[in-house]
Amino acid sequence: MVDNHQLIAVEDFKPVFLTKSTMARKSADAAIGAAKRELVERGTRAGRTVVMVPPAYTTMTCSECGVRAKQRLGLGERTFKCEHCGFSAGRDMNAARVILATGERIRAGVDDVRHLLPPLGDVVGAVRARNPPASAVGNR
Repeated sequence: MVDNHQLIAVEDFKPVFLTKSTMARKSADAAIGAAKRELVERGTRAGRTVVMVPPAYTTMTCSECGVRAKQRLGLGERTFKCEHCGFSAGRDMNAARVILATGERIRAGVDDVRHLLPPLGDVVGAVRARNPPASAVGNR
């Protein structure tokens, strides 16, 4: 994968809901974490851009027109059908296209590994928290 693609977009999947016992959850988390770390490491070494995309709404968003469906797809539903534009594709293929499109939109970060940026309001709030206005600092 690293040899053939300049941009690699991966869902930043967390397997919390897949496991019932603590030991199984830890095992799944360790396995997925190891796979992600290896992909990031190999991609960085090869000079590729690796993007971790949050999994929110990847199966509910149309990869053709970008409109989000009102209802979640059940796990038994294997075909995504957009009510807005009529696009139809396999659930996993549609989600993969959404992940790639999201990965192409976001900015590069440290070591060319990118993460989805928080909404603009959160960024402004974080900047204000780090750099309070002069009137808020007060005289000491």
